[in-house]
This record gives sequence, C-alpha cells and structure tokens, in this order.
Amino acid sequence: MDFFDTFSPVAKLVIVKVLLTLTTTNKWSLVQLDVNNVFLNGNLFEEEYMDLPLGYKPKVPAPNQGKQLVYKLHKSIYGLKQTSRKWFSKFYNALLTHGFHQSKLDYSSFTKGTSASFVAFLIYVDDIIITGSDLAAIAFLKVFLHGQFKLKDLGHLRYFLGPEIVQSAKGIFFSQRHYTLQLLEDTGFFSSKLAILPMIPNVKLSSFNGELLEDSSVYKHLVGRLLYLTIS
Repeated sequence: MDFFDTFSPVAKLVIVKVLLTLTTTNKWSLVQLDVNNVFLNGNLFEEEYMDLPLGYKPKVPAPNQGKQLVYKLHKSIYGLKQTSRKWFSKFYNALLTHGFHQSKLDYSSFTKGTSASFVAFLIYVDDIIITGSDLAAIAFLKVFLHGQFKLKDLGHLRYFLGPEIVQSAKGIFFSQRHYTLQLLEDTGFFSSKLAILPMIPNVKLSSFNGELLEDSSVYKHLVGRLLYLTIS
C-alpha cells in the first residue's frame, strides 16, 4: 500500500479542519508551501534500471557490445511503485533531525514545541501547511526546508485538497465553490442550466439494455469527485 493511500482525502480534510479550528482559536497565521518535482527527491537504495528515452544520446558514448543500454537510477522517478514512499521517508527523516515529532493518529502530521513556541506541520503529497504560535520558529523551519528541498512559498493558505480557505480577523471561511466550478468545467457542464431534479425524469434504468461506456474510469472518477464534494 502506498503511504498516501493510508489516509483518504476525506479523512485528511477532517484533520485539516481540526488544524484550522486550532488556528482560529489561537489566532495563528497559516502558511502554505509546495514542493517542486516532489517524487524526484527520494533516494533509491535498491537496484532499479530504466531504458534510455527515445531520442536521447548519452554524453559519453559507451560500448554496448550489441546489447541495449539502460541507466541505473540513484534517485526515484515518477512511475515507480515505491516513489511516494521514498519521498516521504526522506522528508520524514529531515523533520526528525529538526526536532519534530510525528503524530501516531496521522502520520503526515508533525508538531514541535509546546505553549509559546509551538509549530504544527501537515503534508499531503507535495502540499504543506504550517501554523503555530512562534513566527520565528516557522521562519526558521521554512529556511531549513528550502535548504533541503526545492520549495515554493505560496504565502497564506488559499487552497488545500480542493476547498478554498480564507483567513480573516473574524475567523476562517471554508468554501467548495472553486472545487465545484472546476468540476463543472472538467466535465463540460459549466454552461448548463439549473435543474430541479439531478436526473432525467421517467428514465427506466436497466443493467441489460443500453450501450456500455467506452471508458468507465471517467464515470467512476466523476462519481468519486461528487462524493467528495458532498461529504466535504
């Protein structure tokens, strides 16, 4: 099982809401970071090889003696089954050296310090949320992470796992408008008219009549997104 399959996006969203509640109660700020080429950061310790990409010519010609040349990988690459696990293992070790403790309830949640010097850290694949009571510690953490990985500082938290998040003096506004509009645009229903019923009336569904979908994965993906929109 992949590490990031351990917690579904819905379960992760519950954890995010808990973090937002903690942030609102204590009037902390929320910052967001994004990791560039996240899966290329992992180190490989087992032997993995790949074919040379089409059209690629090695800088140093090597005698192949009639055999096809391959490359031995030292870093993880997109497509490997263990890629996300390798990435998180490297990131996990980096946070531990910085003094963070991993949550036993959510392995992607980390905390450091207590009371006046507290920092909470949440990561989902390449999206990172940081909050806490110690702004100096947060700034130092960002410098540390920039030294370990290539990151983008996105400033205040705007979007995470689909929902839009806006922080103000009155609290935090949580909206699915952006996610819904993106869903309509992706499925070609952006300009559709409103309907009272979510289906065509008087339709008789049957598992024996009608044409099968050419690609059922598109339909399943749409149902999954609608379920996520409803639950969240």
